[in-house]
Amino acid sequence: MVQKDKVNMQDYIRYTEMAKTLGMVNAILIKPDDIFFDIRAVLKCRWGCEDFNKQTIKCGTRNVSFEEGIRMIKSYKDILMLHAHDVTDLSRAIIEIERAAFLDGFYFAFGIRYCRLCKHCAVDEGKDCPTPQKIRPCDESLGIDIYKTARNKGLPCNVLKDKDDVQNRYGFVLID
Repeated sequence: MVQKDKVNMQDYIRYTEMAKTLGMVNAILIKPDDIFFDIRAVLKCRWGCEDFNKQTIKCGTRNVSFEEGIRMIKSYKDILMLHAHDVTDLSRAIIEIERAAFLDGFYFAFGIRYCRLCKHCAVDEGKDCPTPQKIRPCDESLGIDIYKTARNKGLPCNVLKDKDDVQNRYGFVLID
């Protein structure tokens, strides 16, 4: 496998087409500087998420500090930002595109998105996760301000006021 040093137009087209076939609304190539970080996102993750206090495999920082998370993400050259309405589709697309990028020679390819791979989470039911190797960090746990990041790219991201509101969910595949 040959290490690629950046996403070329053919890669970008292939990954965006793959994202569309996986149910994504949008897939855009961004740079690390397009991601906004805010320590308050970590605060919301640790004290605003119902799953964090359970200390499940889905949550926690694995001892990555806010500063380390920023430094890691900023070390990538390209990032594919995915937009979906369905959280399960988004989680699956992140993992599939991450794997495709890895097989294309981007051996540091890595997804960021709170896990919703399964329609019914075994961990939430007190059982072992059937796919622990596919768990990826949540954007908020790394301090990503998803609202500002999405809005700055012209993508919709609003607080849901009703359970019937259309969800706009985002995730990232870091590519390098």
